[in-house]
Amino acid sequence: MNYILFDPPQIERFYPFTMTRPLCELRVFGGTIKERWEKLLGQKVSFLTSDHLSKMYPLKMMEENNYFIPSNVLVKKESLSDFLNLLVPTSDLTSLKQIQDTCPILKLINSGNIYNWHVISQKTLLNDLLISFELEKKTNHTSNNYYINEDDGPVLIEENVDIMDGVMIRGPVHICSGSIIKMGAKIYGPTIIGPHCRIGGEVSSSIFLGYSNKAHDGFIGNSIIGEWCNIGAGSSCSNLRNDYSNVKIWDYISQNFQDSSQQFLGLYMGDHSKCAINTTFNTGTTIGVSCNIFGSGFHRNYITSFSWGGSAKGFKDFNFEKAISVAKIVMLRRNIKLTQLDIEVLRFIYDKKI
Repeated sequence: MNYILFDPPQIERFYPFTMTRPLCELRVFGGTIKERWEKLLGQKVSFLTSDHLSKMYPLKMMEENNYFIPSNVLVKKESLSDFLNLLVPTSDLTSLKQIQDTCPILKLINSGNIYNWHVISQKTLLNDLLISFELEKKTNHTSNNYYINEDDGPVLIEENVDIMDGVMIRGPVHICSGSIIKMGAKIYGPTIIGPHCRIGGEVSSSIFLGYSNKAHDGFIGNSIIGEWCNIGAGSSCSNLRNDYSNVKIWDYISQNFQDSSQQFLGLYMGDHSKCAINTTFNTGTTIGVSCNIFGSGFHRNYITSFSWGGSAKGFKDFNFEKAISVAKIVMLRRNIKLTQLDIEVLRFIYDKKI
């Protein structure tokens, strides 16, 4: 059997995070969506994703027995067999649009008949990723992981994590390998800290996808922070409107703000974006890829990719060559090189002005 995770229709609703990765590379409790499926299936899976990502995340087809799974669906172990029985093997469909049009699972989702599955929705992305599944039992993790099962939820600390003095954590929280939690940090669950992050201050109900820094005081709540981001000292986001109404958030398809159906929603920050010290973000702010934000006061609630500037003087284009130079320096600090494929993906986003 050859299993392939494919992006669902209207993948733009999951921007800015799916500008730079397939949906299955987003992080849930216990790993990425892809990693969760590989644990369930007991084998590696490949991708069928947007054209501009296909070189970095290639599709692997066999002559027969190729089974396509929508990457916004997760199932529990006890439901796996029933789910797999609904899949139809194919040998000749390799177009993302063809799979989206013919996949029987998507038709069941659209009809509302989804059995005992978890479907990551477009409006409640943050909550779906955070609360999607309970963590696996302790026996499913390596002996190097430290696992605490508390009344409020489990705390999973992977190997090579540095928890400094005076840190307070209330689960459910998952901290991935290589991350550092700075002295006196306060982390409220449900929260996921991806690999090689630096986290300080106060964090609540948020996801850091990995390789990003919020190393100082300031509040981030009900937010998703991409990879290679840096949040300056004292920076904070609002996650609740003064009138307690639902938060509106930018919709990349309608090119307008839409009701998120969420009362609590903070900041969505795409990969490689940065903000200066004491930056303030309003409720339901969306920031694209590779932005550099600074200045006093609240910034606008939607900032396009490769923007440079702030609320007082407005924004201009972040020079592409300069942005690439910064990305190279930042990634080398984690001993990772920016590849030509990375640059091609970033160039696509820059040219599209999304």
